[in-house]
Amino acid sequence: MKKVCPKCGKEFECVHSVDCWCVKVNLTDETRRKLKVYNDCLCKECLEALSR
Repeated sequence: MKKVCPKCGKEFECVHSVDCWCVKVNLTDETRRKLKVYNDCLCKECLEALSR
């Protein structure tokens, strides 16, 4: 499914399954809580940046 990242506005492909690239990104519990403000998936670049 095509989506637009709510953080940067970039269009990306969302698989919405356990096979999606996003499940492989390690995030702290605190970061996961902060992500709730977006109410949608972030693109790979934004999610990886937040994981650092």
